[in-house]
Amino acid sequence: MPGPSSAKPPIFKISFESYDDFLVEYGDNLRRGILMLPGETGLAPDQPVRIKLILPDEHVLYLKGTTREPGKEAYGARKADDQIQVQLATYTAEQTAALEKCVSGVIAEEAAAEEASATGPINLLLVDDSVGVRIELGDALRDRGLRVRVAENGLVAIAAALKRPPDIILSDVEMPVMDGWTFLRMTRARQRLAHIPFVFFTRLTDDLSRLQAYRMGVEDFLGKDTGADEVLARLQGVLARHANRPGAPTSGAPMAMATGQGLRGDLEHVKLGSLMSFLESEKRTGKLHLDNGHDSAILDIVGGQLAGVENLGNYAHPHDRVFELLDWNAGAFEFASGEDEDGAPRKDEDLTPMTYLLMEHARRADEANSQG
Repeated sequence: MPGPSSAKPPIFKISFESYDDFLVEYGDNLRRGILMLPGETGLAPDQPVRIKLILPDEHVLYLKGTTREPGKEAYGARKADDQIQVQLATYTAEQTAALEKCVSGVIAEEAAAEEASATGPINLLLVDDSVGVRIELGDALRDRGLRVRVAENGLVAIAAALKRPPDIILSDVEMPVMDGWTFLRMTRARQRLAHIPFVFFTRLTDDLSRLQAYRMGVEDFLGKDTGADEVLARLQGVLARHANRPGAPTSGAPMAMATGQGLRGDLEHVKLGSLMSFLESEKRTGKLHLDNGHDSAILDIVGGQLAGVENLGNYAHPHDRVFELLDWNAGAFEFASGEDEDGAPRKDEDLTPMTYLLMEHARRADEANSQG
């Protein structure tokens, strides 16, 4: 910064290292017609000065001003002990427009960055002990626009996730050091990671394992033979549902997820019979909503037993309706836990064990097959 000239008012060149520095100075001082100069300039009170102000967008303003007496700071202006305050002359219309344009540019840049972040590449954490999977699938997903980080087990993955939380996690189940189950529990137990969608990448196909995973917060299952295009589509689907989720379970969600005492999912991945057995073993009470897009029903369940069916369809008896529902191969389910609505104790004859319904359905199916 050059020293003052004896013949003319001293000229000082002011510039900003970043837009953030400009915003701070504009918010504190410039918008009030105030400018701060370093105290070592040695300026006396009421001394005229000239300012060459270089804005972050490289626009240059030539300003005039007068130093203030100590203790006469403008209202709201921030002044350090080693600074000299300058009261600037009223801005011209062009100068005002230049300052406002620079501020607007910062706001527009921030909005663009936020939009780019919201619609930018998916940040995926891929966890698998197979080097081949990490390389081949990782590269394939990068070629499709994802940002992929990899980890060889849950221990490495939890450290990576805590350091920089991903948008979604795709994890193997059977891994050394820390398996997928433990990794899943650790993510769900940490506030920074609990909200991140979690997908299992595994050969597990049995309903009980999937129900256990759903209870712990898994949102989807992908088989190890799933192609990269389908992996990408399924991950995008999970993220879309996650973004649109208001917090409570919504019926019709294609995957399954445990929320408190609720459970929801897809009958293509967990059969209704397995779900009914699970609710019986857990002695759950609540309503099981079923919907295949063309038909829907609600099973009232008390202590793991069937208490009734809402929407009997073409059937007069609840059992016949359940037998029809057990034949569904696709559709969404959602179980919402709750107390029995009327609060009155149920007689044993009002309740039907799930085991009986499943065995009777199997008997009828065998009978129909033998007659066919």
